[in-house]
Amino acid sequence: MRGCCFFGHKDCPREIAFRLSTAIEKLITDDGVTRFYVGTHGSFDRLVYKALCELEKKYADIQVFVVLAYLNRTPQDNDYDMQKTVFPDELTKTPARFAIRQRNAYMLKQADVVIAYLNDPFSNTYRFVETAVKRKKRVINLGNYDITKMLQN
Repeated sequence: MRGCCFFGHKDCPREIAFRLSTAIEKLITDDGVTRFYVGTHGSFDRLVYKALCELEKKYADIQVFVVLAYLNRTPQDNDYDMQKTVFPDELTKTPARFAIRQRNAYMLKQADVVIAYLNDPFSNTYRFVETAVKRKKRVINLGNYDITKMLQN
């Protein structure tokens, strides 16, 4: 089974929803991606989760995993189905200030493909996209940052 994870800025415009959904569906139909890992922090993650829930109706064989960074801090809104949540074992002893970074590292390990919303090179999103590129993962960026610069290094 092939996997995909998502990294994006906390603030993300709703206008990318169609491109996001199209990119995910293309991975399902063209590349056989069936496992999707999404976080719970910010508007990009909410857009991803919403798109995945819609695509689950059409593609029954896909699996959606909402990966929590904190066990005792579940999402405060009802945007996420708690039946889809996972809490990686490696996070049980991770200090809270490193939890999101560790959660993202876990998701990246599970993924063959990364869909990103990257505009700012001075961000955690940039660091994880750069790591994905270094690990030879396929990266699809829906933001404005030109990731070909990463590919040249």
